[in-house]
Amino acid sequence: MQSIEGHKFDLPNEHADDVLLPKISFIKCPIKTSLGVLGKKWTILILRDIGFRKINRFNRILESIPGLTPRVLSMRLRELEKEGFIKCKQEKRISTIIVIWNLTEKGKDTLPILLMISAFSFKWYSEFIFEDKKPRKLNEVFPQPQARKMILNYLKE
Repeated sequence: MQSIEGHKFDLPNEHADDVLLPKISFIKCPIKTSLGVLGKKWTILILRDIGFRKINRFNRILESIPGLTPRVLSMRLRELEKEGFIKCKQEKRISTIIVIWNLTEKGKDTLPILLMISAFSFKWYSEFIFEDKKPRKLNEVFPQPQARKMILNYLKE
């Protein structure tokens, strides 16, 4: 008998091999928990821009995500910082201070997940993503070895 968030699961033997249940019981669903922050609108796109595109200044992030407002960006950046996904660095330039956002180790751990979401989209939503509408594999879109390595290294941990 397995337990997730207090729900007990007792499966008939004929379905035992079809169901993926954890070896250790959860007190709270890990997917639901992660989506508490990551599931908020714009959050994944902000992490994408900081992590993959290296867009790490407030106005550049704002410009790169159509529809995102300054107020919401400010809120999301504060939430991501509070949760430990990003950190703020201030650089003093001649007459101004420049604020730069960077991923923390926790934030970098989201990048393989974002690549897997992308791979899913390349396969199942190709008609919206690619001009020729043909599904593609991750290594066709990102042939750089670091993309595959990023996912494999994350799975090894």
